[in-house]
Amino acid sequence: MSDAAPPTGRPAAPPTAAEPEPAARAGGGAWRRFLRHRPAAVSLAVLGAVILAVVIGPAVIGYGPEEVSMAGKDQPPSPAHPMGTDDLGRDLLVRILVGGRLTLSVAFAAVGCSLVVGVLVGAVAGYFGGPVDNVLMRVVDVFYSLPALFVVILLVTLVGPGFGPIIAAVAMFSWMNTARLVRASYLSLKEKEFVEAARGIGAGHLRIAVRHILPGALGPIIVTATLGVATAILTESALSFLGLGFQPPEATWGGLLYEAQRPVIALGHWWRGFFPGAMLFIVVLAVNYVGDGLSDAFEPRRRKK
Repeated sequence: MSDAAPPTGRPAAPPTAAEPEPAARAGGGAWRRFLRHRPAAVSLAVLGAVILAVVIGPAVIGYGPEEVSMAGKDQPPSPAHPMGTDDLGRDLLVRILVGGRLTLSVAFAAVGCSLVVGVLVGAVAGYFGGPVDNVLMRVVDVFYSLPALFVVILLVTLVGPGFGPIIAAVAMFSWMNTARLVRASYLSLKEKEFVEAARGIGAGHLRIAVRHILPGALGPIIVTATLGVATAILTESALSFLGLGFQPPEATWGGLLYEAQRPVIALGHWWRGFFPGAMLFIVVLAVNYVGDGLSDAFEPRRRKK
């Protein structure tokens, strides 16, 4: 009786572990697991609110970021200026929102560039293995061994501050984690049955690497990209705080902290440093929580350990 065939009409057995999970089902399950991570879900809402504010806020508020009012300079927070004014009477709330637009633009652009390099290097190393893998991983080790912030400061000093040079300098030391994670995913997936089946029907290397293996590596890519945004924000802010980032009258969160050093220390104008610092703290903390939630969503077994 135990060897009898299953009756007709019984649902087919679920796919084996070697078969890739359908993208829609995997994405829906990951999204539900992410929403169950309360701090990550709240942080995502906070990030959405911040991004919305920096995009449309300056157009809604009735002050320009460079609108000078000497009669209203150095004012603490008030109904007219919720975050106070600076030593030229400029509204600090508008400058923080405009500065956030530039800071976040640099962070997202730098992460995008680093993802392109990291995914390409990791995919080539993991797919081909052997000498190609050894050479590329040694390149990764070289970049890991360099003092990243010092080299970034040197590059920006030599080339000069600007949107392009700052993005390139930040991205230059942000791609290695992505490369290692993508390499590990390719090494584990390239021997699976569905990849062997693709080879068997004559699929080329590019088709196999991009269409069949890359979707299985999207989870680690998304997680490392999210965490990379926090690192890029801090790096850009550090450059601006040292006076090597965007120059006045351009405003960034790090640049506003740089401008606030003397007023805060010598004059006690606490709002000049508190609000830009609070925005940095909130956004970086929220990005890290979102990254942690994505990690749990794409790797549910990690949370159970």
